[in-house]
Amino acid sequence: MGKTIVMRALEAKGIPHTYHQHVRKQYTAEGVAEELDVPLSWVAKAMIVERANGDFALVVVPGDKQLSLRKVAEALGDKDVALASERDVQRVTGFRVGAVSVVGFRREGIAGYVDQGLLELEKVIISSGRPDAGLALAPEDLLRVIEGAQVGDFAV
Repeated sequence: MGKTIVMRALEAKGIPHTYHQHVRKQYTAEGVAEELDVPLSWVAKAMIVERANGDFALVVVPGDKQLSLRKVAEALGDKDVALASERDVQRVTGFRVGAVSVVGFRREGIAGYVDQGLLELEKVIISSGRPDAGLALAPEDLLRVIEGAQVGDFAV
């Protein structure tokens, strides 16, 4: 199995991580948590939102929470923020919905937002960029991976 763009990005930044191969492709936080036998909260959900001006942003929340578009809208100062379409997610990130990672996007300049709940966990599992594997890393390393990320309350 070759290294993914996400693994190469982590290595380039010197971020230690552990590779976890899935027995079968996983497209949900619940599936990943069950297969790896870890708490659902550890599985980071990386979602792409679109702003009214057409810009995109990454918002990462714990797997046991739901993204709050209201809270994201407040943080971005954009009441018209919405989840990006599946087509736009793939076009902007290069990843399929359900396998979006937090780094290695096709398009640069995507602002990052990390829910504070992730930073309180023992470990965080991010997508490798493919549905057949996840990568475990220390929560504080999320802020090294997602350069310039803002931390806040983005989940319910």
